[in-house]
Amino acid sequence: MWEQIVDWSEAWALLIPLYFIIRNKKQPAYLKPVKWYVIIALIINIAATCIHKFKIIWGFEDGDFWFSNNFLYNIHSIIRLLLFSWFFILLRQRFMHRVKALLPFLFLVLVVINFIFFEDFFDRGMLSSRLLATEAAILLFYCLQYYIYLMIEDRTTSFNKQPGFWVVTGLTFYVAASFFIFLFYTYLIKHDIDFAIDIWDVHNIAYILLCICIAVTFNKKNDK
Repeated sequence: MWEQIVDWSEAWALLIPLYFIIRNKKQPAYLKPVKWYVIIALIINIAATCIHKFKIIWGFEDGDFWFSNNFLYNIHSIIRLLLFSWFFILLRQRFMHRVKALLPFLFLVLVVINFIFFEDFFDRGMLSSRLLATEAAILLFYCLQYYIYLMIEDRTTSFNKQPGFWVVTGLTFYVAASFFIFLFYTYLIKHDIDFAIDIWDVHNIAYILLCICIAVTFNKKNDK
């Protein structure tokens, strides 16, 4: 039972922030990318989880296009990086603004190079550790510069009342917990698949926390 709950968490966890997004429609402009992320991620994750759980029931065999959901994780990773980059840019923090604006374009260049010369975007064998780890590293940079900016500014307002604080907190925990999982996942799949499957539960739990933090943000009607 617990295993099924955790396995489906990438889908049902997004229903938590979605509820508050629907209930509290008036939100600051900088939360628009986060709202779109929740909606798009829900669609992708439901599809990915269904393929994982029902591919045998549906009659897909190894080698069939729909036998693997790895390409959906690749799409999700790219969309997550672009939308959260947009979120950080909309916060209009002056600290390293040009770098933050440049990183999404640099990321896309690296993605194109990686999948043209090194990996197959539709690889049915395993996730792209390069893509996921690069995305996590860039998002962690965004999160750290957010906190550095708050400390440099030395504002009287407490951190938890700063724009986007709970989103950044959840994202920080998620990418910090997932970075090394992403980085070594290809190696683990090849050498210790049971451990690779078990360690993915850490990723799922971190993702639940991210969704809860996003929900907290959308539940704050006066977050400006």
